Amino acid sequence: MNWLNTMLWGGSALLAFEHVWHGEVTPWFPFLTAASNAADAQEMLHEMFTSGVAMAVLVTLAWVAMVLISQAVSKKKAPAAAKAKA
Repeated sequence: MNWLNTMLWGGSALLAFEHVWHGEVTPWFPFLTAASNAADAQEMLHEMFTSGVAMAVLVTLAWVAMVLISQAVSKKKAPAAAKAKA
């Protein structure tokens, strides 16, 4: 779970930095430049629901792959370590 937590928080921080870098975040209300009018807000929400969900799913799938690979490597090392002790 620590890997998943690190990957999701790291991705969130990087995405927040990217939004600030491109001037999409302002220090005054409504804080997001796309939320200043209804048409832009609708486009922003659509992008959040499509791209944001896709990125979260992709990160979670990458984490699942990392866990499965880690478990497979651990299982391979366990018999080798048992043979070395015998």
